[in-house]
Amino acid sequence: MNERQKQIQLAVKKFTSLVGDVDGVIEVALFGSAASDKSNPQDFDLMVFIEDIACIPQISKSVRKTTNIFHAHDVFIFDERKKYLGRICQRSVCPTTSVECYIKDCGNIKYLKQLDRFVFDEIKAFKKRPIIVWQSPVHKESISQQWFNALASKSPPL
Repeated sequence: MNERQKQIQLAVKKFTSLVGDVDGVIEVALFGSAASDKSNPQDFDLMVFIEDIACIPQISKSVRKTTNIFHAHDVFIFDERKKYLGRICQRSVCPTTSVECYIKDCGNIKYLKQLDRFVFDEIKAFKKRPIIVWQSPVHKESISQQWFNALASKSPPL
């Protein structure tokens, strides 16, 4: 494991230790290049499934506490029905007067960032199986794994 992979692993571990106690968080899964066999991922992406948007400010605070370990990451938020809600804003105040904050719907839910014309593409996101890094003990089945399996069963064999 190289230094970058160690930093990513440490940042993910720190983040999950913080959000594991947040009411409303169901699951955290690593996806994208850091979840693949890529030897030198440039960043890491997490998908966080939530029961209620009330937990988003606490998730944002947890993200800010991990940025000093590894800064290149995105945290994608989904509800328990797999609806994409947005990405976590890393600013300590939301919304602000930043040009990013003027994107349609950005900050409508505090600390939930929207990107101009971004549409979450599940096919691209699930090229590789996501890695569950934390799951609520109350939820017996992984949402990310069910989602991946459903997509895999629909795709034509190679």
